[in-house]
Amino acid sequence: MFAGRYLWWMLIAVAVFLFFSMCFDYVTWAIVAMSGCAEVAGSCGPIVLAMSGAMKPAGMGLASLIMVVCTVARLRYLKAGWAWAAVALLWFYASAGFPGILAAGWTGMLRPEMVAESLPAAFLFINVLCAYLAIPFEEGRTVPFGEWLWLKGLLWFCAAYGALTALAQTPGFAAAPARLIGMPWIASSIAGLQAPLENALDLGTGSMVPAYTVLGLFAASLAATLLPQDLALLRERLIEPFMPRGSRR
Repeated sequence: MFAGRYLWWMLIAVAVFLFFSMCFDYVTWAIVAMSGCAEVAGSCGPIVLAMSGAMKPAGMGLASLIMVVCTVARLRYLKAGWAWAAVALLWFYASAGFPGILAAGWTGMLRPEMVAESLPAAFLFINVLCAYLAIPFEEGRTVPFGEWLWLKGLLWFCAAYGALTALAQTPGFAAAPARLIGMPWIASSIAGLQAPLENALDLGTGSMVPAYTVLGLFAASLAATLLPQDLALLRERLIEPFMPRGSRR
């Protein structure tokens, strides 16, 4: 998937999500008002249930599905490997509930402390990755995720830390494989590992500072991949703004 098409579909998905999360209730109200069901007691219930209970979640799920499919398709187009796709899917799953909390701001029920308490690190990681994937690599000579081995290793360290953080901080993650495989003991085993894993990842501080530090390192590493990977060319690019016009290099 080309960068322009990826960006277009991601914007479409955001627009679909905003419509169903913020504006669809007004559509429901208009349909109820035009149907005249209020004249008969209890007849509006099925309409409201179908609109708000089925169509609204389906629309928000459609937006999420578009984002997931486009991100995986973009990663595969850039030949990033299935491991990056798996990490992206984990981040999407861990941050799935947070956009719904942000949508509550439309009704005036959202408070800043609520955002700070419920903000998952996976939501920030996946946003940084999606912003990076929107860069048109196919129009230039920049290699996605860089060519330097140490930079790739640093990126994988940050991605692995972000994936483990998402695994440790998502309460419903333990039940997902249990439902798919049909073995309840897997859920209890994963749930028992989440607390020690989270304690190890935050270095026993109980804060999000280590996760945000790795997030900043992840963003800086992705930005570093946009620099010329040839050291001579990179040195020339860095020195050029400080050289007088007409001078020999």
